[in-house]
Amino acid sequence: MRVEQINSLTPGGLAQLANLPALADDFITAVSRLSPAGHPDVLLTEASYDPVRYSDQLFARYLLPFPTHLAKAVAKRRAEYLASRVCVRETLSLFGFSDFLLTNDADRAPIWPPGVAGSLSHTRTRVSLMLTTASAGKQPGVDCEEIMLPAAAAEMQEMIINKREYAVLQRSGLPFATALTAAFSLKESLYKALFPLFRQFMDFKEAEIVACEAEMASVTLRLNRALSPDFAVGRLFSGHVTLHERTLTSWVMA
Repeated sequence: MRVEQINSLTPGGLAQLANLPALADDFITAVSRLSPAGHPDVLLTEASYDPVRYSDQLFARYLLPFPTHLAKAVAKRRAEYLASRVCVRETLSLFGFSDFLLTNDADRAPIWPPGVAGSLSHTRTRVSLMLTTASAGKQPGVDCEEIMLPAAAAEMQEMIINKREYAVLQRSGLPFATALTAAFSLKESLYKALFPLFRQFMDFKEAEIVACEAEMASVTLRLNRALSPDFAVGRLFSGHVTLHERTLTSWVMA
């Protein structure tokens, strides 16, 4: 598909893609698609997969080449790779790209087709993918995480948040380990949204959570590091969190 074809997708046309049938089988067990509220020109795809069902033969079944860089990888890593690439390929086919195989650049950032802006994340059982057209003028960032155990949250708290953020998270109504996982994930999503624009790495203290609604469904993040005149210290971003049984998904738009 040419770039001008991708750019001709209207918000209404993109939102309709969310209603198309989604791939699901005994390995990729469930797939959902939606356009997040307020962003009809963005498509969020989430897939659940069963790593117990993984085998190397699935690459042939899905018509994907087995990557040489996974030759010594454990089955968990191979399953993550396969599930994410199948999810990306199937979703990009809705944009008109057939049999697209996602690769990464030297910084391990995804290389999307021309005319597409995207973000990808996965856990041991879940894949989250956000795509939009370059003409929409948005850069999505998405992240999915397994919810921390309380002991891990206590150990990682000081690395992820400051005292002001701790007070904000206390107002979320969530168990602290879940709220901290959401904070971690939101900052990852913001980083993923900003990295394609500036190619600069960020640590957790360079963005701060300054407000949140109940269960962190909607969150405000403030940039604590200037990246450009338009992305100065104090710029605010809206983040969103969806809770699942043992995982959560967050996304931010830059």
